[in-house]
Amino acid sequence: MKTLFVAALSAALALGGGASAKEKQLRNAITKKVKIEDLSFRGKYRFGMVKQPTRRGAKAQRFEIRHGDCGQSSGWSDCQTDRGRVEMKERPKNSMSKPGKGVWYGYSLLIPSDFVSLGKGNTMLGQVKAEGWLMPMWSLTFNDYPYLNFADNQQCRLGSLASWKGRWIDLTIFAHYATSGQPVYFQLFKDGKLLCQRKTPFVPSEFTKRTPKLGLKYGIYNSFVSRYLAQHGRTPAAAKAYAQSHEGGKSKSPSPTPFKFDWGVQLPTHVIYYDEMRYGSRREDVDVKMLEARGVPPVD
Repeated sequence: MKTLFVAALSAALALGGGASAKEKQLRNAITKKVKIEDLSFRGKYRFGMVKQPTRRGAKAQRFEIRHGDCGQSSGWSDCQTDRGRVEMKERPKNSMSKPGKGVWYGYSLLIPSDFVSLGKGNTMLGQVKAEGWLMPMWSLTFNDYPYLNFADNQQCRLGSLASWKGRWIDLTIFAHYATSGQPVYFQLFKDGKLLCQRKTPFVPSEFTKRTPKLGLKYGIYNSFVSRYLAQHGRTPAAAKAYAQSHEGGKSKSPSPTPFKFDWGVQLPTHVIYYDEMRYGSRREDVDVKMLEARGVPPVD
């Protein structure tokens, strides 16, 4: 009887105090901390869990956006500001991305080989926003020349678009949301190699006076899409130029309401996949390759 009790106790401890191995792996799953962005277009095809392709496990997240897909909520309209999106957002805010603290995000990203750049427009595939601040604290944009952008408009180039397309990319990101006192504030690893690093704060100094409400967002977010339409088609006579002021300056495009007009062309359909999404306090808790090498089960 004593031998059986010891064996049972050892098994319980190995699983984290009685929790199953499956439950233990889901504790830091990003999918448990997000919901669909209210501004997302409401078409049924916009988001789904698919069996193929996957990086690991049984399912991956699939996002899709087509020409004309835009939405609105109280206080903001993508349809009136040259945008469209289908995104997941961190809810509640500050549940993963905590003010004054560091967090690691790890996930796999698949940009299909037939992905078409919006040229001078923007396709954002990941960002962290602070409530009341227009510019993201950091964001990943994939157009002709992919780049990482910070709230103060400092940038890091991410290499050619071709190097990101047609295969699963494992991304590991460290972000520290303090305004001082840290040796490193941001790191981005692509397939285990350090691609970008920042040793100065990227959170605006204004947030030393008030605590920001932070939220991770990912999916597909296209902005200033009329630039693509004007470049590849013709600008309608009725279209009026659009200018938007923000903390980093001013952005301009041919129209705030591009889907009201016939440009002779349409936006390309974008499909993006995400998998193995985790957050945590250490790189080894979220890095897909590290977890895979240790034999840690996939998120799903």
